[in-house]
Amino acid sequence: MTDIGDHFRELQLLISGLTGVEVEKYEEHLLTESRGNLRIRLRFSDDSLLETSEAIQIINNNSQRISYRYHYQSCTGNLIFRYDDAPHHPEINTYPHHKHIFDKILDSPQPDIKAVIREVNEHLMK
Repeated sequence: MTDIGDHFRELQLLISGLTGVEVEKYEEHLLTESRGNLRIRLRFSDDSLLETSEAIQIINNNSQRISYRYHYQSCTGNLIFRYDDAPHHPEINTYPHHKHIFDKILDSPQPDIKAVIREVNEHLMK
């Protein structure tokens, strides 16, 4: 991957290959050749919702998230899980990276959107 456009095209391919998913929002903001922001809102077949927000930079041909938030909720608006790197849980071993599950805060390495979509699909299959 040589620039932020490559990263965005890769994610567009991933999303276009999903079945039973409605893209409610897809916003790319190219800031420079190597930096951009992405906001996505996906509605799944059970009306659950995944909202994502990423600030991404390409360094040495690799995409690196500067900040991120992946929020997945039920059709009634109840949180199922959220990954983010907001610096508000310094007690977590993976600080600032963490995962919210219902009312719990868990250690979590930094995920990527592909892993999050896999997790949503696993949740849907239960």
